[in-house]
Amino acid sequence: MTISGYTVGAHQGYIYVRAEYPIAVKRLETAIRQAKEYGLLGKNIFDSGFDFDLELRLGAGAFVCGEGSALAESIGGHAGRPRMKPPFIKQCGVFHLPTCVNNVESLSLVAPLLLDDEGYYKSQGTPDCPGTKMISVCGNVKRPGVFEVPFGITIREIV
Repeated sequence: MTISGYTVGAHQGYIYVRAEYPIAVKRLETAIRQAKEYGLLGKNIFDSGFDFDLELRLGAGAFVCGEGSALAESIGGHAGRPRMKPPFIKQCGVFHLPTCVNNVESLSLVAPLLLDDEGYYKSQGTPDCPGTKMISVCGNVKRPGVFEVPFGITIREIV
């Protein structure tokens, strides 16, 4: 998110997480604290003159907060309800400021793609749909969890 913030000129980021996931909240709090200790967040990151900070915002888990304007409202402390458009969140989002919304999966790919000189990521998947996708597997399966799989894999192979 810091790289994305630098790219668009933002100085503040928010991670929205459901309050029903206390382990995820603890891990994110730890990661943010460590990022600050390592100089990856805060003032003058790596003596670059760029400031960027992150805050966790806990939500009530409303499915509707997957929609960008509802997410922006919830992060801003209001009921997570979608707004009429226009204006769109890129012009009037969190705290009525221009806002860029991305999911964690998309942001998790930024650094690896920037460092992928060998083209490993593009070599995954199929020629028409290169790359990978994060999936969650649960229920009556041998190995529940979250997995990164190449595009083109079948559900049968995953399960």
